[in-house]
Amino acid sequence: MAGITDKWVRHLRTRDRQGQGQDKTKSQSFKCEICNTEIKNIDAWREHVQIDPDHRDKWSTPQAVQDSYVKSSNGPSSQESINRKRKIDADTGNTDQATSGDVVEDTDTDSHQAKRRSPTPNDNPLVAVNRSRARNDSRNDFDQVRPHKNTSGRQLWTSEDGIQAKTSQGQRAVPHGSSRQGPSAKANRPTQPITQPPRPAPTDDDSTSKMMRQPETRPISQDQLVAEVKGIYAGLVMVETKCIEVDNTQSSNTDANSKLNNEQWQALIALHRTLLHEHHDFFLASQHPSASPALRSLASKYAMPARMWRHGIHSFLELLRYRLPASLEHMLTFLYLAYSMMALLYETVPAFEDTWIECLGDLGRYRMAIEDDDIRDREVWTGVSRHWYSKASDKSPTTGRLYHHLAILARPNALQQLYYYAKSLCVPIPFSSARESIMTLFDPVLSNSPTRLAPVDADFVRSHGILFSKKS
Repeated sequence: MAGITDKWVRHLRTRDRQGQGQDKTKSQSFKCEICNTEIKNIDAWREHVQIDPDHRDKWSTPQAVQDSYVKSSNGPSSQESINRKRKIDADTGNTDQATSGDVVEDTDTDSHQAKRRSPTPNDNPLVAVNRSRARNDSRNDFDQVRPHKNTSGRQLWTSEDGIQAKTSQGQRAVPHGSSRQGPSAKANRPTQPITQPPRPAPTDDDSTSKMMRQPETRPISQDQLVAEVKGIYAGLVMVETKCIEVDNTQSSNTDANSKLNNEQWQALIALHRTLLHEHHDFFLASQHPSASPALRSLASKYAMPARMWRHGIHSFLELLRYRLPASLEHMLTFLYLAYSMMALLYETVPAFEDTWIECLGDLGRYRMAIEDDDIRDREVWTGVSRHWYSKASDKSPTTGRLYHHLAILARPNALQQLYYYAKSLCVPIPFSSARESIMTLFDPVLSNSPTRLAPVDADFVRSHGILFSKKS
């Protein structure tokens, strides 16, 4: 008798599912809550909202139109599904009246049915709950979601499933004590795909983020740019005057007892750092893409790169070098600061690229000269300085000063020194100081002092020294 009852229940449920597909179109029609016009589908509902101004005011966005259609069309469908399930349960006699008046399922029938519908051996008791929910939600053609691809073959547990299993109306609560199904039970009932509950529709609130291509910027006018350059230059001149005054005062002070403490050195470094930043701001403003040709020429007209090197870097480096070794740490700090600023200008202000390259080479040569402890660091900074000087000489091959600097970096290679010194004197723009520097190479050889040169190299250098100095 129990087998006949089970088959009759399955027949009624199959007929109910088939009837859902036929009644789906009917269940989605509803009447407008404002004008009581009957709506057949979502397209008709969108057109109806767009025609009437009152409707557009109430449902102003496409998402609001769609949500209202979902809410109005799903209500009757869900209620009819509940009524049909209650009717089936009443016909089969599988429900009885509880003490509190609530209708609950007979546990024997549920456990028997749970054994007969297991899609996989690793079944979860909540599959039936999810399947029942999927039947109700499948009526929404426009709110479908793709089923979750469950590669493990099991229905994953979520806290929402547990709550919905207890509170959903008209749905069966499957007991958690269902046993493992055998192969014969799997063959009796075809497996059905397990679908996840639909995701809530997105809403237009603060939680959604919008993509922005780039920050919004306002163009600057010529008058604003000129005023900005004037303001920067006024502050630059004030700081520059203070730096010149401090450097001259400290350079003229030869008293051995007038040593500066750490706070005073840091104050001087901060002052010169401010001057470097003012120069950087001036170059960025005067070389702005929107600047006029007259504004762009101000940096060259007032020799701003040379003033930056002389008053902002070189004078203070000479002061620090004069106070060595007490000022070694402060000199290293300022060298790194100046090198970073020059590298930044090299990247951002290409109009004076040749000047920045030579300044970077000079700073590398300073760093190489004060390194006495670690020979590897000295070689590294020698290579850095040589790189910048070579780059500068490639851009300005007629400038003898650059070859003179390369000759200094070539020590102790006497042949390379001789080559660069000679080139610094032979180019169209010779460097006159190279005459004194080259004698530091010739004097030890001409005086027959012991040298580390090979005999053939020493004779080669000596012959050039005799020709250059006219000494025998």
